[in-house]
Amino acid sequence: MALKNNVVQTGLRYFGGKAKLAHSIIPYLPDHHCWVDLFGGAANMTIAREPSKVEVFNDKDGDLINFYMMLRQQKEQLIEDLASLPTSRFLYETWLREEMPEDPYERAVRYFYLLRQSIIPMPNQPSGWRAGRVKNCASDYQSSILKLDSFEKRFRNVMIECLDYREIIKRYDGPEVFFFIDPPYVGRENCYKGGFRQEDHVELAEMLKHIEGKCLVTYYGDPLVLELYKDWNYVTLEAKVGSVVKASEGQKRRTETEYLFMNYSPTMSGQISFF
Repeated sequence: MALKNNVVQTGLRYFGGKAKLAHSIIPYLPDHHCWVDLFGGAANMTIAREPSKVEVFNDKDGDLINFYMMLRQQKEQLIEDLASLPTSRFLYETWLREEMPEDPYERAVRYFYLLRQSIIPMPNQPSGWRAGRVKNCASDYQSSILKLDSFEKRFRNVMIECLDYREIIKRYDGPEVFFFIDPPYVGRENCYKGGFRQEDHVELAEMLKHIEGKCLVTYYGDPLVLELYKDWNYVTLEAKVGSVVKASEGQKRRTETEYLFMNYSPTMSGQISFF
């Protein structure tokens, strides 16, 4: 599986997204006919690859799915309205206090704005307004909006689902199907919408033992996870975690070990290290 030649970025900031790791993960993806992104989030993995014959994106976050739908249906107006908004603590905190509007379009505007303007873009847990003296957050916000046009064009041929992971696996499993699975990590389930619980880690692992298709599951090395996937093939990647702005101010970013668990034998150009 190859990286996409023309780089497309999502524009969204989303907690736990794989934007920085996509180029390292893609070489381990097997050939397939149907791609299923089970916990899709900001869709970084879906859009970083060359398109598959069939592509399915799923996420249980209804506000996220609503944003994608509004981007598809009213792209020009949405981009214009988002660009007209200031990078403002007052506006951010006002919208954070208020209930989200019921109108789907207005809801999409606020959803994107609040995620982009948050220190940590967690859909289910506010983290404060994103500001700084090193990075120009206003320019960063405007740059993110410029990415939405190319993202929407890439996403047009992707089927969008908003279902529980169990239902997606049942509906789409087959010999030529590949599931990319980036679930909420252990201890961080409440950072996301969708109701994923700690016991779902166990149920997901059990379901994956019996699928016909291939899958790759990403996690940090939590003891529960290492026990659930102890018989799987895996590789590890080192991921820098924390703010790039903090790093530029001399604060050290921590390194986390990302595990890629596979129910197939991975092959890629170059040497693979198994641990």
